[in-house]
Amino acid sequence: MSEERANYETSLIEEDAAPVTAQFAGNNVRASWPFSLHTVRANMTHCSPDRREAMISAFLWCIDEAHPVDKAEFASRIGYGENTVYKVFTGKYRNPDGTQIDVPEKMAAAAANFVELERERLTGGGKGGFIMTPTARKIWTACDLARESQTPVMLFGRSHTGKTEALRHYASENNHGRTVYVRMKAACGLGGMVKRIGSRCGVSDKANTAALIDRIKNALTPDMVLILDEMHLLQYTYRVQSFFGCIEVIREIYDEVHCGMVICGTELLLEKINQGARGEMEQILRRGVHRLSVSITRGDISAIAQNAGLEMPKAADVVTVQGINEKPYALLQQLAKDHGLLAISERLRYGAKIAARRKDPISWASFVEAHLTIESLSQKDNW
Repeated sequence: MSEERANYETSLIEEDAAPVTAQFAGNNVRASWPFSLHTVRANMTHCSPDRREAMISAFLWCIDEAHPVDKAEFASRIGYGENTVYKVFTGKYRNPDGTQIDVPEKMAAAAANFVELERERLTGGGKGGFIMTPTARKIWTACDLARESQTPVMLFGRSHTGKTEALRHYASENNHGRTVYVRMKAACGLGGMVKRIGSRCGVSDKANTAALIDRIKNALTPDMVLILDEMHLLQYTYRVQSFFGCIEVIREIYDEVHCGMVICGTELLLEKINQGARGEMEQILRRGVHRLSVSITRGDISAIAQNAGLEMPKAADVVTVQGINEKPYALLQQLAKDHGLLAISERLRYGAKIAARRKDPISWASFVEAHLTIESLSQKDNW
């Protein structure tokens, strides 16, 4: 190892030794984990890959603001002292002669079990919530392709086609410390984008943008997948070139790490990329040879209906509700076109509630009744 690299890694370790309040003030759970992923990787290079990744997976799970777990609770859950956990993550878990020790097999197994139990708790054991539709399966395949090919995959589709839910659940089910899901915010600009990626990669954001980009590069590895969702939101900024600057940084990260990437957005993202296809966008486009455009399919609606306890209606089926004749099949088509999957799921949910009040099973008639009720709420009252 060169002297320059050795000094750099030493500075990373010293940075993590700084007072917790200086790095992660304002977030008590995050403050209990006084490490950044890039330093954890540097500190645990001596550990066996499987055990190291089990601990990293647990670390990323615990610092996720969607389901935070502080270090003391994690240590208790896996049956080890908090100080021992600290030493493992900082590379200070050593023999009396000073040599570093690998993560104990029992600790790694307990950490992996912890993440699995947490995931089951969050998803309810896979019951309800997320439904593996044909489109969701295609999106998962795209994520696998990004990981296996170690290239960017471009994913496009209209709003409410199930992209975000599929990506979020892919990240949850394929964590292993090797899948990072980042959802962008509108008009956050380059600095905001880098901070969001850094936060999800488990690195401290107490640095300027250039330094934070370097930390992200050191946190990622070639066997990881970085999922960047809602990328179209980055174009809503006061600086015209800010969006292209964001894409250029993503390209830079990819060129140095060569990890899989999934760049996802609505058709607005596709339009923006096509606008720069001969300029700013050319480099990322050439790296992202895999592209997937998704839309709501009959199979998606059928899967959602079956999950609610209904078989897909035939095109000619008619139900009469409140004196109104309605074809559920045509209604499903229209809702999918105008509003997306959430509108269908909400009517199925409310239809089941209407049927339950009458102690009946859900039917397409109760689905139509739910639709009519929801539509009536959007109509203006006349004087």
